[in-house]
Amino acid sequence: MLNHLFTHQLMPAVTFNREEDVLPVTEAILDGGLNVMEVTFRTEIAAKAIKMIRKQFPEMQVGAGTLLSSEQIDLALNAGAFFGLAPGLTASVVKYAAEKSFPFIPGIITPSELESALALGCRVLKLFPCDLTGGASLIKALQATYAHMGVRFIPMGGINLSNLREYTDLDIVLAAGGSWIAPGEMIAQKRYDQMLENVKRSIAITSTKNAK
Repeated sequence: MLNHLFTHQLMPAVTFNREEDVLPVTEAILDGGLNVMEVTFRTEIAAKAIKMIRKQFPEMQVGAGTLLSSEQIDLALNAGAFFGLAPGLTASVVKYAAEKSFPFIPGIITPSELESALALGCRVLKLFPCDLTGGASLIKALQATYAHMGVRFIPMGGINLSNLREYTDLDIVLAAGGSWIAPGEMIAQKRYDQMLENVKRSIAITSTKNAK
């Protein structure tokens, strides 16, 4: 259900603090060549940001991140989010998303959490905080044991241009996510050209594998 979103194996995670930043940042990501992004629910304007993006850039497949409750899932759905993510695994939230037919990606980091997610019917899982807890080596270990279950990972946490290739070279990685494309400082400084360039550089990295 989600595989078609990640043709470049990338998912920028963006946290907006000001409404004025929403459309220029989204436009920079689109102009760089990506039509998928996550807006984190870490600020009060997250739902408004998703609504703005859906209205102005309907081609952007925007998801809602850091969803910690059923109430936030309702907010994300009402805003028009295409999918949702969480940093951890809460059974009640996963079940509520399923009841609402809302594509949802819970976070895990251990084999026990992974098995709990599989038991709840989840096959696309966020690995967080990935780079701090083993990185690509962790993914390889989990892949050896669980790949036959059809699981796919979206590692997040500590990923950047310098280590991106380590993750996207792994077949079990559906996409690599993070804030390196549009970090908070860059947004505050309105460095939209740099965001566009970060998208292009990231696509160039992932495309090397896809061209093989």
